[in-house]
Amino acid sequence: MIKLTLPMPRLGETMDSGTIASWNVAEGDSFERGDTLLELETDKTLVEYPALESGRLIETLVAEGDVVDVGDPIAIIESEKIWPISGVQDEHTSQPKPDSPVDSLRPEHSAANQDTTMPEVSSGDGFRATPLARRIAKLGDVDLTILTGTGRRHRIEATDIIAALRGASAAKSDFLLLHGFGSNAMSWSGLIASLEAQGAQVSALDLPGHGDNPEEASQLDDLIDYVLTYLRSLSEKVHLVGHSLGAFVAAQAASRIPDIVSKVMLIAPAGCGPEINADFLRGLSSVKDIDQMRGLLKMLGPNAADFPDTVVNAMLQELSRGRLRALADQLLDGSSSCLDILPALAEIKDRMPVSVAIGIQDQIIPKDHLFRLPPHVRIHILNAGHVPQWDAPAEIAALLQNRYANI
Repeated sequence: MIKLTLPMPRLGETMDSGTIASWNVAEGDSFERGDTLLELETDKTLVEYPALESGRLIETLVAEGDVVDVGDPIAIIESEKIWPISGVQDEHTSQPKPDSPVDSLRPEHSAANQDTTMPEVSSGDGFRATPLARRIAKLGDVDLTILTGTGRRHRIEATDIIAALRGASAAKSDFLLLHGFGSNAMSWSGLIASLEAQGAQVSALDLPGHGDNPEEASQLDDLIDYVLTYLRSLSEKVHLVGHSLGAFVAAQAASRIPDIVSKVMLIAPAGCGPEINADFLRGLSSVKDIDQMRGLLKMLGPNAADFPDTVVNAMLQELSRGRLRALADQLLDGSSSCLDILPALAEIKDRMPVSVAIGIQDQIIPKDHLFRLPPHVRIHILNAGHVPQWDAPAEIAALLQNRYANI
């Protein structure tokens, strides 16, 4: 085990300091990857500091209510691995200076999905809400001060925020959803229902080689060209949302015809680095039986692992046709990804807002890829696997339902 010193992270470009709202782990207690170590409050939001690896909290160096400068040490932990955060140092190395850059950690919003497990948090104005409720309210631009909570002693729960979002009169908004490798448009069904309940118009495509699309996908350009053709047929701008490989396709399409795209959200985007779970991709392209299919689904996250046999058999029937083998060969060079999404993100930097949602439990694409994203991209870290729209649907919906935030 290695003793590490955790620094105060920078949670925004203008942030110089933050307040320790609460410690969620006590000194001496162990924690798992994805657990919330503490909550931090800035002048803009209340956020969580997630554990990137399992370990144990040795000592807290600051107390609740303390105002801490960015880069200053806040805790000493014990872990088996060095955490991939600028400013995290072995206890035997020198401490980071207050002005040390820690911009690579930008946890906009991490989340547990069970509101009942969350402590309540009171603000200076007297109203009380759970951390999950606050996160969803912030993402969905819901004013907590006008709500009366349904929880104990009128505590505001996540369900209260969701009800407020559904009851709001949403302006017309169009979304185009692009699924990932081996998936199809039906994978967005839950999110589509939530967005349409807000009055939004939503389209989800079956990309070539996937679902009911009869066109084959022998190469990546087949997917990009298909989306470009669809976008050119539209008369109004769309909010483009892509997952995994679909995120790469979305970024490419937005960079080529930016005038038809208003915003981009990339969920677990592929192409931020060469590291990828190549066995998963090759397995999906040549899956043969339900046991293998179940094993692949377990890599996607807890919700996918619990799919009923009817759903798993339908996926097996589609994927066993082998339509994606040629595409998998083009996407991979041995065990490395051939994709690079960063040039496309650079091209659209000044054309539209770009946000990224990453699951801290992702087993397909390393979570460390978030540190390679350019600074203009707004990052949301969720307690989810490779498919956050399944594991954290309320938070993904809130991000997209926020009509006013520049996300």
